[in-house]
Amino acid sequence: MRFRKLLVVAAVASLMQVYLVGAQEAAPRERPQRPERGQGTERPQRMEREGQRFDPQQMNERYLTRVKETLGVSDEEWQVLKPKVEKVRVAQMNIQRRGGGMRMGQRSEGNIDAGISPLEKAYRDLQAVLGNKDASAKDIATKLAALREARKKSEDELAAAKKQLKELLTQRQEAQLVLMGLLD
Repeated sequence: MRFRKLLVVAAVASLMQVYLVGAQEAAPRERPQRPERGQGTERPQRMEREGQRFDPQQMNERYLTRVKETLGVSDEEWQVLKPKVEKVRVAQMNIQRRGGGMRMGQRSEGNIDAGISPLEKAYRDLQAVLGNKDASAKDIATKLAALREARKKSEDELAAAKKQLKELLTQRQEAQLVLMGLLD
């Protein structure tokens, strides 16, 4: 239980860092002029920033660039470390998002379960059984056990990914990644 709490805190801290980096790089936006009192009751429409839409790939690249700079590694060293860092990060997000899966609007050739992790599938299966008022206790127990097993497997995969990453780091680099929330 304590491990899960630490994992959630680490993932939240990691996401906050990504958000803060993005906020620092974003250009300041102008606030719309508000009408003086008595000049109308309509609210000003939210201004849309030109050319600035949420791009997860761009956000991920900024994060990885920040990790590289923080670790102070060469391009050659980064080519070895980057896949390990990405593997840890994906595993953390999968656990945090109950297994991750596809984002809204993504589908694969009619199969709504394509592209989701086993943890997310087990979570959805349990939700579906609980949504059925006629589900038996045995069905619920089976889906609950499957969810617990998928969660355990995801946590084991995260632990293995972290171990592989740690093996490549100096003590200073490991400490920096602990502060960034990638390692414990």
